[in-house]
Amino acid sequence: MLGNGDRAFQYYSQINPATKNDTMESYEIEPYCYAQNILGDEHPQFGLGRNSWLSGTASWTYQAATQYILGIRPSHRGLIVDPCIPKAWDGFKVTRIYRGATYEITVKNPSGVSKGVASLIVDGQPRESHVIPFAPVGKTVRVELTMGSVLVSA
Repeated sequence: MLGNGDRAFQYYSQINPATKNDTMESYEIEPYCYAQNILGDEHPQFGLGRNSWLSGTASWTYQAATQYILGIRPSHRGLIVDPCIPKAWDGFKVTRIYRGATYEITVKNPSGVSKGVASLIVDGQPRESHVIPFAPVGKTVRVELTMGSVLVSA
C-alpha cells in the first residue's frame, strides 16, 4: 500500500511456505501450509512455525498477493488493476474471473518501477483510469497495462 513492491514481495516471501524448503528442519511445518506464526530471532527455536492448520494466514496472504502485489482487486466501480511489484519483474499475466466475465490481464514493466500505471488498454481502447468497468457475463476482456511514472487517474 506504500508503493514499495520490493519490500512487499520480501515480506510475502518470508512467510511463503514454498520458500522454506532449505530451512525445513527448523521450520517444522508442512511445506504446503502457512503458519499462524513463526518464532522470532529472540526465541531459542528461531524459525519454527506454529499452528499451520489453525491459521487464517493463507487467506490473508492470498489477498495481499493478488489484490495488492499483483494489484487486481474488485471495487464498487469495476475491477481495479494497480500493481505494486518488485522492480526486477518485467511483468506478469493473470486471468481473473469477475462477476461472470473473464479478464485476461497482461502487465508490462519496461521501466523497472514498483508502482505506477502509465497506460491501460482495454479491448484495444485506451483508458484514463485503472478501474475497468464491469463487463457482461460471459465476455472475455483483454487488458494491457504498462507500468511507468506517468499515472492515470483512479
